Amino acid sequence: MGSRGHPGDVTRDDASDSILGRPVEDAVQAVLDRRAENPADAPVPVAADAPDSASTDAPESAATNPLDPDEVRATLDRVASDGVVTRDAVEEALTETSMVVSTAETRTELASHALADAREAAASVSDLDAVAARLDAFESRLAAVEDRASALGSDLEALVEKTGDPDSVYEVAVGTRRLRATAKRVQRDADALQMDLESFEEWLDSPETRFEEFGEDIDAVECSLDGLATTLDEMPTAPRGDAANSDAVDPDADSTGVDWAVARLRHRVLGLLLADLRAELADLRTWAERAARDDNRAADPAGGRMDGLEEMDDLEARLDALGARRSGLGDRLDDLARPAWSARFGDRVASFEAETADLDPPLDWSAVESAFEEHRPADRLEAVSDEVPTETESA
Repeated sequence: MGSRGHPGDVTRDDASDSILGRPVEDAVQAVLDRRAENPADAPVPVAADAPDSASTDAPESAATNPLDPDEVRATLDRVASDGVVTRDAVEEALTETSMVVSTAETRTELASHALADAREAAASVSDLDAVAARLDAFESRLAAVEDRASALGSDLEALVEKTGDPDSVYEVAVGTRRLRATAKRVQRDADALQMDLESFEEWLDSPETRFEEFGEDIDAVECSLDGLATTLDEMPTAPRGDAANSDAVDPDADSTGVDWAVARLRHRVLGLLLADLRAELADLRTWAERAARDDNRAADPAGGRMDGLEEMDDLEARLDALGARRSGLGDRLDDLARPAWSARFGDRVASFEAETADLDPPLDWSAVESAFEEHRPADRLEAVSDEVPTETESA
């Protein structure tokens, strides 16, 4: 991990205006007074769930981030012994922080080793998109964790260097609290990655696990189709004939129009999901055929089937049924449409469909989600209020 200074290597010269040696309550007031006199001097303490992007020592604006006395007290309690801020307590806080940082770094290394093992285990099928996409996703997650972990050691070094200045006691206390919180999040994410990689290796080793997980994905699509069907069931039937062009539309038409537009977007996403699942099933079939050939279990003259192919036939039949159901829901969406809704939301829906038209499996679902959020109409209240004129406009 590289060498770093020992937390105990600090200067022992105390300054008269330092909070060292003061009771916690006096030290809290001193920090608040110092912040009032010089807003850039006292950093804002960090909560346990603060984002990693927050620096360990960056000062905040007093105007936009006034110090909370309770947070200051909680921070100073970490560098106090028997209610008094002491140098020994500061050194102990740094030692504890160093241990938390070291644990996070170690867990990150273990996650890296786990990914290397997974890549080796997947070598024979890494050309299949279903496998390669998973490995690439793990690689991206590891890179993000490693980037965050690499900053922990340097941040700790910076805090150790500041402990030689008695006037930096509060800044060090804030920094240790922030750094511990950041290191624990890095450890949590590294552990989650390692567990997911272990599950991935189980998926690699077991056709039954692959079929089971694929079946769960199909179940999820089926539930989404159920939800879409329920949404359509709750929509009023579009008026026909002269009523379709009448100005006397029902008061809920605008909000229902938003629901219809969102349903159109959901219908498109479900089409992408089914295409993604079909592509993965094709990879699983190729995988099973390879395994059968490698193990000399090809179909026998009596008409035996290679292992796993029957299960995949069943899964493919389920996908076909879901695809037909989605098509039927698309027809219902067309039937429910009103000219005003198509005029208002048609471009938005068409833009989303065009933006996702060139996406090929395996899909980048973060891109799909981002496009969905970008094109989704405003919520019902906002959409309706946009269409309702104010009293001035009515006049």
